[in-house]
Amino acid sequence: MNSLNSVIEQLQEVMPEGEIITEQFELDSITYANPLQFAVRTPSCILKPKNPGELKAVVDLANAADLNLAVTSSTGIHRNGGTCSQRDNLLIDLSSWQEIDLVDRRNRVCRIQPGVTYDQLLAELSNQGMTIPTPFARGKGKSVLAAVMDREPTTWPNKQWDSSDPVGSTEFIFGGGEVFRSGAGGGPGSLEQQRKSGGAQKFSSGPSQTDFHRVVQGAQGTLGIVNWITLRTELKPSIQETFLAGSDNLEDLLPFVYDVQRSLLGEQMFIINGTVAALLLAGGDRQLIFSLWDDSPQYLLLQNIAGFERLPEERLAYHSREIRGFAEMHGLQPEEQVGRIQASDLLDSASKPCGEVNWRDGLHGSSISIFFLSTLDRVPEFQRLFFSMVEEHNFPVSDIGVYIQPVVQNHACHIEFILPFNPHDGGETRRVKKAEREIVSRLMVAGAFFSRPYGSAAEIVWEQNPANYQLLKQIKGIFDPKRVLQRGKWGL
Repeated sequence: MNSLNSVIEQLQEVMPEGEIITEQFELDSITYANPLQFAVRTPSCILKPKNPGELKAVVDLANAADLNLAVTSSTGIHRNGGTCSQRDNLLIDLSSWQEIDLVDRRNRVCRIQPGVTYDQLLAELSNQGMTIPTPFARGKGKSVLAAVMDREPTTWPNKQWDSSDPVGSTEFIFGGGEVFRSGAGGGPGSLEQQRKSGGAQKFSSGPSQTDFHRVVQGAQGTLGIVNWITLRTELKPSIQETFLAGSDNLEDLLPFVYDVQRSLLGEQMFIINGTVAALLLAGGDRQLIFSLWDDSPQYLLLQNIAGFERLPEERLAYHSREIRGFAEMHGLQPEEQVGRIQASDLLDSASKPCGEVNWRDGLHGSSISIFFLSTLDRVPEFQRLFFSMVEEHNFPVSDIGVYIQPVVQNHACHIEFILPFNPHDGGETRRVKKAEREIVSRLMVAGAFFSRPYGSAAEIVWEQNPANYQLLKQIKGIFDPKRVLQRGKWGL
C-alpha cells in the first residue's frame, strides 16, 4: 500500500466534496467488534464520499493504487465484525447516505440509500399506510440495506417468498469498478424513463434471466458496494391481536408453527426462551431480568394477528379463529399475558431498536451469538447438542438465550444461541473463544448451515465445502480481480 499521505492526497482529488477522517478516536469508535472476533485492523482512515460518482472514483483509485477497502452503512456497535478487516484498509462509511427517493404505495415498493435506518424508513412508510418486516430487536443504528443484503431474518416469516426478500432492484459497484444495476432497474432505459412509463424497479431478477443481486447479497462486502436498493413493502396493520403460548417443552410448540405457517395465517411469529424474554424486556435492569426469568415458562411462542385496510375486523376474526383452533388441537393455551410478560410488550420490544447497549449483553456485560439455518423439526436436536457442549465447557445452561425464527414461510429456520460472558475476565473470555470454535465445528458436522458465517464459522465453513470455496475464489477473480474489497476476508 502506498504511503498514507500520498493516498490521502489522491483521495482528496477524487473526492472533492467528500470527507476523509484520520482522527484516531473516530477510527477506534467505528471499528468496535465483539472481542471474540478475529484480530481487527483499525482502518488507516474513514472515507465519506458525497455521491455515487465519488464512490466509484474511490474504487477505481483502489484498483490503480492497490488499496484495500472495507465498507459500512450502519452506525453504533458492529457486533458481528462484518465491516472490519484483518489487513491495512480504508473504511468507506455510507451511513450519511440517507435519501428515500421513492415510496410507491400503488406498487408497494420503496427505494433507499445505504444509510437509511429502520426508524427512518418505517416513519416514511407509515405516512402512506405501509411498513416493512424488521429484524428481532435490531441495533439502534442498523442500516436497512445492510440487514437485507446480509439476509438477516425478520419476525414476519410469511411475507417472505424467497431467501433474498424483500430485495427488489439494486445498483452496485463491483470490486473491479464496474457499475451494475440488477433486476428491473437494469433497463431498458434510465430510472427516470422507467418511472415515466410506470416502472417501479420492484422486480429482483434481471437483466434477462440473471440474478446478479445474489452475487453481492451475503458476500459481506467482498464483491461489491451497493449504492441503492428497492424493497418490497407491506400494508400497515389497522388492528392487531397478539398472544403468547408458553411451554417448558420446546417440542410442544413446533407442530403449531408448522400448521400456522403452512396455512399462511397470522403475521409476526417467533419462539424465544425465558432468558431472551427477560433480557429483552428488562432493559438492562438486572433485578428485573431475574424477576421476569423466574415468572416465565422455559419457552414462549409469540403470534401476532392483524387486520388491514380492507375488512380488517373480519380478517382478524377469521385468522384468530383458525389459529386458536390449531393451538387447541396441539394442547396450547393462547394468552395475552404469561406470568408477568405481556404479549403486546414483547412484540413492541422485538419490533423496536434495542438502545445503546444490546439486549444480549444484559446478563454479564457481553455475549456471543452462534446462529445458523436448519429446519424447524431439527431445533431440539441442535439445542441438545449446544447445551451439552456448553456444559462440557463449564458454562451454566440457564444463562443461554435461544431465539428461533421461521424464515421463508417456515421452509427453513434461523436458530440462534446466545452465550453471555464477562468481557473483563480474561480467563472466561479465552474459555468462551475456545468453546465457540468447538461448538461451531460440532454443529456443522451435525448439519447446521452457516449461511451468514461470522466468528469461527467464517473460517471453518469453507473447509466443509472445498468445491464451493473454489467457486467463490473464481467469482472473486471475475468481479474483484485485484482484491480491493475486504482483501483477506475468508482467505480471498
